[in-house]
Amino acid sequence: MTTETPRSRAPYLIEVIRLRDITPHLRRITFSAADLCYYPANAAAAHIKVFLPHAGQTQPDLPTLSDNGPVWAADAVRPLIRTYSIRAIRPQQAEIDIEFALHDHSGPAVNFARQAKPGDKIGISNPGGPKPMLPAADFYYLAGDPSSLPAIAALLENLPAHSTGCAFIRVDTPADLLDLKKPTGIELRWIIGNTEKTAELITQFCAQPLPQAGTQFWLAGEDRLVVELRRHVRRVWKCDRNQLYAVPYWREGLNEESYHDKRHEIMDDIDS
Repeated sequence: MTTETPRSRAPYLIEVIRLRDITPHLRRITFSAADLCYYPANAAAAHIKVFLPHAGQTQPDLPTLSDNGPVWAADAVRPLIRTYSIRAIRPQQAEIDIEFALHDHSGPAVNFARQAKPGDKIGISNPGGPKPMLPAADFYYLAGDPSSLPAIAALLENLPAHSTGCAFIRVDTPADLLDLKKPTGIELRWIIGNTEKTAELITQFCAQPLPQAGTQFWLAGEDRLVVELRRHVRRVWKCDRNQLYAVPYWREGLNEESYHDKRHEIMDDIDS
């Protein structure tokens, strides 16, 4: 008898069933697939690979997963791949929510999100990242931007009610502010404006009191924001690496393919 696991089911072919605009620049798309009943239930805020179809395809070609990695059919057209975060997962309902930042520029994922309609299909990987994504702590510092806002929202709403901390979030316009569900002890600091406001977020963050030993940090978003804050946390505040999750999602002016290798070089340099 074969035991089904999330790994043996991945990647998953999922279908759009609902769309909701959370703000003018953030669209929540709910997907469904019968196999999502096998998906890890504690994956909110984890990052995933999204497999997008090419023009003319009704769904992306997906590999099967083996012990030696993905195996592609001989005639497969490799899909366009982007990295996103899980906003919410409901395995019992076989549903998953992914929120897409609707940037002004054009790109495969943004274009899909703008044009998506019920019945459209994409693929997703199993969730990645640390487990748990945000360990138990006495205090939390979080920082991000529109690209990481869905993950921050998921993290905050799943924290214990007694949690304390501060989250610094840059959004593009006042209309992008959200009434986030969070513990009362978590303070929200909203910075409004484009990436020119990243410096203001960094200044506010670094002006905070030297954190206590039981602090956890979660930093994600544009390259400059993550790199400078991670450097401050590690080199100025002298915090241990195991207190910190810090991943740059993107760099202004580069697509994901162009940024992929550079991102690993950046992370290695910060920790050296």
